[in-house]
Amino acid sequence: MTPAAILQLRELANSQLRPTSSGTSAHGDGFSRLTHRVTQVGILERLYRQPAFAQVLTRLSGCRLIMSEAQSFELGVGRSGFAWHYDSLNFRYIRPQDPAFSLWMPLQPIRPEVQGGGMAWVPLSQFSAQENFQFSRLLAGKLARGESVAEFSAHLHQTYCTPGMLTDSFEAQRIEDSFEPGDALLFSKYLWHRSSPLLAGDLERRQAVTLRLLDWRACLDPLMQEGETRSAGGLGMGLDGGPLNPVSYGSRFVDITPGAPIRSSVHCGPIL
Repeated sequence: MTPAAILQLRELANSQLRPTSSGTSAHGDGFSRLTHRVTQVGILERLYRQPAFAQVLTRLSGCRLIMSEAQSFELGVGRSGFAWHYDSLNFRYIRPQDPAFSLWMPLQPIRPEVQGGGMAWVPLSQFSAQENFQFSRLLAGKLARGESVAEFSAHLHQTYCTPGMLTDSFEAQRIEDSFEPGDALLFSKYLWHRSSPLLAGDLERRQAVTLRLLDWRACLDPLMQEGETRSAGGLGMGLDGGPLNPVSYGSRFVDITPGAPIRSSVHCGPIL
């Protein structure tokens, strides 16, 4: 991206980021400011309508993509962001087997060895969260039938809690890269990742904009959405953060039936 485009992204983020509430412990109080819904006008619309943008994302992902939503996060000094997780919330309205991706674009330089503030992840070749989406679907079905999931969830929580044996292994296998403004990281919804705390240094804050992208063959799964909404995205990890606010992006697809392709809805986003 050009310097002008980066500046416009910063202006967009600054205009829409909001302070996090101390009551959002399950979802966001590790950040100083965040927004779950960045308006897709101006620079974002120009970005995803660029032919080269669509071409490179299609080539990297191996499929055509639906642009769904955009979000923004800001770390202040001393803030830790999100612990180890996968994209359970952002893609809870599609089936576990449907590919989906996030494009993470930091708006300030990231120097892991100097100030942190970036992202750490575990390569999919080492560990994948695909089974967690499957666990979530299984437990969502139990909840819908009025069955208890407490015992199953307790085992999941013991396995995936932070700190814990598995997440300690994630730390040993993690990758953290340096980024310049204009660089971006494209990753699967199955990728385990966490924020890196922003340490004291030259930067007072680190902002990023993230675009959420669906495989254009993805289909609506209201059962999955309901289960993950009830648990604030923690169902597949044995966590219960309570009912989630804001409403899921997937709630807009009221004109299609369960299992129907997202692209068949009049509310579907642009197809790249």
